Amino acid sequence: MSQPEMVEIEILGRPVRLACNEEEKEELLNAVALLDEQIKEVREVGKVVGSERIAIMAALNIAHKLLTVQTRGINLNEFRSTITSMGKKIDTVLNDQEKLF
Repeated sequence: MSQPEMVEIEILGRPVRLACNEEEKEELLNAVALLDEQIKEVREVGKVVGSERIAIMAALNIAHKLLTVQTRGINLNEFRSTITSMGKKIDTVLNDQEKLF
């Protein structure tokens, strides 16, 4: 495993520096994007006030989704594989459509 490097991210408009191994950087950035998306959803509803509460609600939403997936016995690797396969099929269809024009 590589030496940790400092990665600067932004959550709730605030810069945050985190130590992260190069191998885990992409996953960290994906997690930040997911958290940011949840924060935006909580803000849009408008019922939660204050950055700390918004962050807590976003984290609870993510935890709930994770637990729902786990309790339903959905295998995340199978899910990812299915999504990847669907993406490839969509690309194939779109590429075939471009050939028509």
